Amino acid sequence: MNKKLFFGIISIAFIAGIFVACGEGAIEAYNTDDNVADLTFGNSLDIKKSETACQANPECLEKLNQVQPTSSAEPPPPSSSEEPVLISSSSVMFPTSSSSLITITSSTTIILPPSSSTIVIVSSSSVITPEGGLAGTCAPDPAIAELGTSVTWSFNRDPSVTPQQVIAATFDWAFEGGSIESFSGQGTLGMKKTVSYNTSGPHTTSLSINGTAPIACTPVQVNGAKITGCKCEVDNSSPDVAAGGEAIWTVSGCTSTANITGYTWNGGELGAVETSSHVFTEKDETFAPTLSVSNDDNTVQVVACPAATAIDATKPDYEMTASGDSVTFEGNVDATIVMNLPSNWHNNETTGTCTFACQVNRSGGSGAISGTVDKVAITGSDYVTAKIPITSTINGYALKLVVDVGTNAGVTCFV
Repeated sequence: MNKKLFFGIISIAFIAGIFVACGEGAIEAYNTDDNVADLTFGNSLDIKKSETACQANPECLEKLNQVQPTSSAEPPPPSSSEEPVLISSSSVMFPTSSSSLITITSSTTIILPPSSSTIVIVSSSSVITPEGGLAGTCAPDPAIAELGTSVTWSFNRDPSVTPQQVIAATFDWAFEGGSIESFSGQGTLGMKKTVSYNTSGPHTTSLSINGTAPIACTPVQVNGAKITGCKCEVDNSSPDVAAGGEAIWTVSGCTSTANITGYTWNGGELGAVETSSHVFTEKDETFAPTLSVSNDDNTVQVVACPAATAIDATKPDYEMTASGDSVTFEGNVDATIVMNLPSNWHNNETTGTCTFACQVNRSGGSGAISGTVDKVAITGSDYVTAKIPITSTINGYALKLVVDVGTNAGVTCFV
């Protein structure tokens, strides 16, 4: 009995000693530091995957080549001055010879110390392969810049070019009209360069790789005096194919301290024409022209034009043939109603206006709706009306109806 009591006391003292040695005995929850330990010391498979993925990225490979692992299977445990930092659950850390870290993730991204820069790649439309050089393209970012702002020129390698080829390559840039005339660099450090311009107009840049004949990069447009206030509007956003299907866009309101020299529609020649048209041939065909405005200070301003979508009265979404006909819609409405009411339906009148109405189906909604019928605003709550021409209700007229029903279930519309 005394032996049992003795060993019982000894056991209690031993357990208490353990809690004293570990603090107050609190058991902390599993945290990100534990993840770091898992990744750093016990996940060699993820490390191998990350190293393999890194081989496909020139910058990552260039940095990885500077790392000297002590084992081919696992990275060495960090010293007191090289504490690993968890970036994400899929990241693997490699301490370098200094106190900084290189972090390689499974998506082949390399995160360097804050003092390093990020490569910005901008591709152009066609791949150029000079003899003895590397296949790829070069282009500016942005493609249209203002005077004095930075423009970054970048080489974008073709997939056929290996990271090892990039690291060994020399890049010689020549910037026409730039803040620097030329730049040379090797490896990933030579793949891009940022310059600025103090003269307006288009500026070219050429790139020679490994001493080969230079390739011409996509030029940058540097704007001078600003062009502001331009508006591009369309006369008919729903042209009827059965009625010719034409829509006309007009630009107006452009101002500049320099002289406006003209307009370029759809990539054509610069001219003084302020309008552009398009003939639609099929229902639901959509088109929006491209437009740029120029002045005599070498500024080219891109202006956005609205799109038009064709309808076809011979292929109606809905049709009304008599006074009192109605069409019910569930949810928002974007439809064409072919109006074939008798020519004498409105008190034998064919001129003037009539009332087009929509009754809201609330089903718990607010009742409020908004939209247009025949380009006339139709806004209100529960029961809304709009005045439209009587001619828009006869002879197969294609009536365009667009309604946002808001929180309501739908609408029923009629004349």
